[in-house]
Amino acid sequence: MPVRFTSPRLAGIGDPQLEKHRWQLHVTYRHLGAGRWYVGTKIQESAAPFGKPLSLNTNSVDVSVDYNVTDRLGLRLTLPFSYGTHSRFYADGKRHTVSAAGLGDISLVASMWLFDFAKHPKGNLALGVGVKMPTGNNSAADDFFLADSSIVQRPVDQSIQLGDGGWGIILQAQGHWNISRRFSAYAQGWYLLTPREKTSVLSPLAGVTLSVPDVYAFRLGSSYVISPRRGISASFGPRLDGIPLRDLLGGNAGFRRPGYSLYLEPGVTLSQRGSSFTLSVPLRVHQDFRRSLVDIQLNKAGGGDLARYLILAGYSWRF
Repeated sequence: MPVRFTSPRLAGIGDPQLEKHRWQLHVTYRHLGAGRWYVGTKIQESAAPFGKPLSLNTNSVDVSVDYNVTDRLGLRLTLPFSYGTHSRFYADGKRHTVSAAGLGDISLVASMWLFDFAKHPKGNLALGVGVKMPTGNNSAADDFFLADSSIVQRPVDQSIQLGDGGWGIILQAQGHWNISRRFSAYAQGWYLLTPREKTSVLSPLAGVTLSVPDVYAFRLGSSYVISPRRGISASFGPRLDGIPLRDLLGGNAGFRRPGYSLYLEPGVTLSQRGSSFTLSVPLRVHQDFRRSLVDIQLNKAGGGDLARYLILAGYSWRF
């Protein structure tokens, strides 16, 4: 999944609902490093450009502001920033690194808890809808080296582009259920609909431009309050991030890397006096990089590089 997209923060036990007319600031950091090329479910370095391993490193920061219109209806504005590097071998037979940095695609989401918290203290379900704006540069370029060692400016890889070039519709749902005073279960789903089919930005395949793909993420698991007095809790569960082969809206032409990564995600949260710190390290346990429709048409193997793990750290403050 492109690093510019991160699924929304999950509320749950140890994270009380934001009250009416209150604000909350979130700052979320994400690190990803990938260096192996996968085709389907297997490592296949020979299918990488020039048969050599790639190296992808990204660091991103999402700054989000929440405002609750009522006790159950809230708004969230998210400004994402990222810096990514992509290293690979080029036609001159040497390894080179390109990069992209800056503001990504801003999003605004409204979410509504379906049940009154006073009448349903054990759990709740929230549905949300929002918009993703194409504010990030989707054609960031850097130096590319040709066989004669000459240099040309070309768009960097889609995985580190700051935006995807299209408007998007965000659909999300999340819920939690307090099984006991300290133990709870949670679930979350997030899907980005992108009506635009493709952009005019060139892809790694000659004559093919970049697609504007849908993106999704799902989480499921449980959390346990280790110390109510100190506000320490731990969580664990599976996480699924991916890009579908075909979009729900619009066409499917253009270059994309469809597939999914399945992670097991342990996490810990520390909450004190309106502030909370979170840390999770999702570990990849399965993956499937499918061939895109363009790969099938051009008889390409497809595939891409994946991270063995992610590092997600966050801070939130209510005021």
